Amino acid sequence: MFRTSMTRRAFMASAAAAGLTAVSGHAAARPPRPGYRLVFEDHFDDPDLTRINEHGIRGRNGGTGWRSRYRHDRWTVINEEKQIYVDPDFAGRAGWPLGLQPFHIADSVLRISAMPTPRDLLPHLDGARYISGCITTENSFWQKYGWFEMRARMPLGRGFWPAFWMMSKHGGWPPEIDIFEGSGIRPREVHQGVIGMDDTGEQGWVDIGGDISRFHVYACEWTPERISFFVDGRETFRQPNLVHEEMYLLANLALGSHDPYWIPDPDETTPFPGVFEIDYVRAFARDATDERRS
Repeated sequence: MFRTSMTRRAFMASAAAAGLTAVSGHAAARPPRPGYRLVFEDHFDDPDLTRINEHGIRGRNGGTGWRSRYRHDRWTVINEEKQIYVDPDFAGRAGWPLGLQPFHIADSVLRISAMPTPRDLLPHLDGARYISGCITTENSFWQKYGWFEMRARMPLGRGFWPAFWMMSKHGGWPPEIDIFEGSGIRPREVHQGVIGMDDTGEQGWVDIGGDISRFHVYACEWTPERISFFVDGRETFRQPNLVHEEMYLLANLALGSHDPYWIPDPDETTPFPGVFEIDYVRAFARDATDERRS
């Protein structure tokens, strides 16, 4: 999601014993390759939204904690995006919680909604025209190497920029691994790739063989030697690995950007609210090589 520096871009005992950061009532996930084991999972069976919060603290039922903002403060604009990421406790400039809720969990699906800012709240949000949501595991899960996947569908329409990606746990930016980025004006493509140090790495748009507004499984296999990307089990892109440090997971729905050919700004045709739907997030590790913290 970063394109330049800051101006550009119910916890079960059995699962704890297995080392899982999160579990659900779903059937056990099948490892994508021999030798992998599941180490992180959220199927969003727990509808408690308090677990999505400023610091990524676990919810009332002990469910996975997701942080509701990036590492930097909410006011910092990257990529000339037009949204501000909020949660119900965010006070903006008002001095009291504004109660803005971009998150909803129903039928074991997390929905992140982007919408115009209510007019009466514009002064409290420095005039930010749109509100949306992001989730990260910065304070709950990070890992070096492994298999990472999400089943999701994305909104169509001008200005929508959903993404599932990874950032360094201990350093700045770059590096970045983009498992997918979508654009509401590119209904059959996603952008995948890596941004390494000194802006090295390869990225590109790939045809997913379907519509991004339908559910697909997006994945990345990251090994010491290479990084490979997949959609619905089909490899779409690979490159030599440039990243050798612990990374955490992020998912967000941005609006607009610095480049109208990349992600144009929303306009009167944009079908609000835009909704990014996430069925599950998983991470797998190979015990011999992968390093994990949670």
